Amino acid sequence: MLNRIIRDSALFIRSVSILAMVFAVIGSGKVYAQTNLDFEQGLKGWITTGGAGNFSIDKTAPHHGNYCVKMGDNAGSIYQRITVAPLSIIQFNAYVKSGSKGTKGYSFISFYNAQHKLLLTYKNKAPDSIAWQQTGNYTETPAGTKYAEIGIDRTATGSGAIYVDDFTIATNVGVPTTKHQPRCNLDDYMKPFWRSDTIYNETVLMFSVNGKAAEGKLLFVPDKILSVKKFDLGTSYQNGVDFTLNGRVMIKVKNSAMPFRADTSFDTKKDLAWFNIQSQWVVVTYVHHDKWDGPAPQYKGGQMAHTMAKLKAKRPLKIAAFGMSITRGMDVSSYDTVAPYMPTYVDLFARQLRKKYNYNNIRMYNAGLPGSVVDWGAQYADKYINPLKPDLVIIDFGMNDFWRFTPEQFKGYIETIIKKIREANPKVEFVLLSNMKFDPDYVLDSDKYKTFYQGNLEGYSRVLAQMEGNGIINLNIYSISDAIHQRKKAKDCLVNPLHPNDYMARWYAQGLAQLLSKM
Repeated sequence: MLNRIIRDSALFIRSVSILAMVFAVIGSGKVYAQTNLDFEQGLKGWITTGGAGNFSIDKTAPHHGNYCVKMGDNAGSIYQRITVAPLSIIQFNAYVKSGSKGTKGYSFISFYNAQHKLLLTYKNKAPDSIAWQQTGNYTETPAGTKYAEIGIDRTATGSGAIYVDDFTIATNVGVPTTKHQPRCNLDDYMKPFWRSDTIYNETVLMFSVNGKAAEGKLLFVPDKILSVKKFDLGTSYQNGVDFTLNGRVMIKVKNSAMPFRADTSFDTKKDLAWFNIQSQWVVVTYVHHDKWDGPAPQYKGGQMAHTMAKLKAKRPLKIAAFGMSITRGMDVSSYDTVAPYMPTYVDLFARQLRKKYNYNNIRMYNAGLPGSVVDWGAQYADKYINPLKPDLVIIDFGMNDFWRFTPEQFKGYIETIIKKIREANPKVEFVLLSNMKFDPDYVLDSDKYKTFYQGNLEGYSRVLAQMEGNGIINLNIYSISDAIHQRKKAKDCLVNPLHPNDYMARWYAQGLAQLLSKM
């Protein structure tokens, strides 16, 4: 996990070369497991094009270890072919240098389906350096992918050699090696916050200011506390022993083992003040009688004729979620492999539809790419979404875009995504998701661009709401999060400045379910 997001998130995407499509040579179709990525076993496991004599093992100046590959004067490529799953995250890195200025080689990753048809290729800008340069890619495999080819292509320019060494390839990035069952009751977790009289496991970061007793606020005034636990649900805390209550305020008792954070533990002087507070909250279950007076999701099924007809008739329904790290589920507990292992918001949403409409043939495809920006989505929507032939698409961008795109620019890219998907399937319908506010402490007040950033994100919620119509509806999490932050700390609801924790992710899931069902 990046310890902070760089200001222009688009640079992150471009640094991993989500830029352009090229065609690559299709080999025999045989798929190999990745092996010998450092060339210490010669060319074992590697496929070459452009003539076998164009490649040799060199030991004069490897990047690491004893050997590297030398690509000669002729154009050609060297690559490995590996099995990958569709809509999975893949990352590779390699080192390249030129034998002389003007001679260039670039890294690439190409995706193919089971019929060996090229689906998509990303390539890096070709370096022209006689020193070792790192190159690589972090991206998502398109729908329908069966295997990928990852390697280096030498351009026809220049007369010198290209040297290649030290590949690393990671597939299924972000997928836990062990899948845990949720420790929390998902039926309880999907009871709407805005109209339930019982709140389950609301997260609170106990917070000490100026050395005083740590405290935190609940969303409502509790009539009765049912439980206060550590975030993993493994430890309970007692009223009067570990904490006291004063209206909505919980106050930590001195010497209690309840987790807390002090104001001095957060950076308040450096711009882009990143933090990670995964699992440091307490969770509170309580009964209350006061009413939610903030914005609340409403049923909008009347605008979604195709989707609602399928749900009511219990016909197969395919949903695709297209977006970024929040879409993927980054930093909810199941993604980070920490208890209580709550599923992602898109999975909770699909589960709730199955439960509400009492049938199981509702399939969710998660096409979220962490770090992605909306112009990438506009460029590649047809590659990632159209092969799925979805009935409903959740479009979830914005948290990486507010650094640079105005609301009108953002709207234009969203319109392009919709247009590309509708060209393949005119009946498809859309939920446009207006994302939550980032932690206001993330960007200092002295930053001259802070108003620009905040205005962009707020503006995205406005233009997305304006796009509503038949077949297009909006879930405005931005306004909901703003109301929550006014009653609680942002850090009660966030793992880091840009990602919701389990509590806030449940607002996403409950809101989506409310749009399509009268909960």
